[in-house]
Amino acid sequence: TAAKIEKLLAWLESIKAELGIPKSIREAGVQEADFLAHVDKLSEDAFDDQCTGANPRYPLVSELRQLLLASFYGEAFAEQ
Repeated sequence: TAAKIEKLLAWLESIKAELGIPKSIREAGVQEADFLAHVDKLSEDAFDDQCTGANPRYPLVSELRQLLLASFYGEAFAEQ
C-alpha cells in the first residue's frame, strides 16, 4: 500500500542521515556543470545496460534522464 511505501521511504531517509550518506549527487560533491555535461550520455548508458531489460517496465531514455536529474538535485522522482 501507499502508506507502507511512504513508511519505508522515511525509514530509508533516516538510515541515510544516520550513516551520513549525501541526499543528492550534488551533495556528494559533483559540480552541476559537470553533471549536466554528461547526463545525456549517462541516460543512454543506463538505457543500454544489460540489466535495464530485466525491469518490469522498460524505461524510456527520457525517463532515465529525469530520474538522474532528480537524483542530482535531491528531488523525488515523479513519472510524467
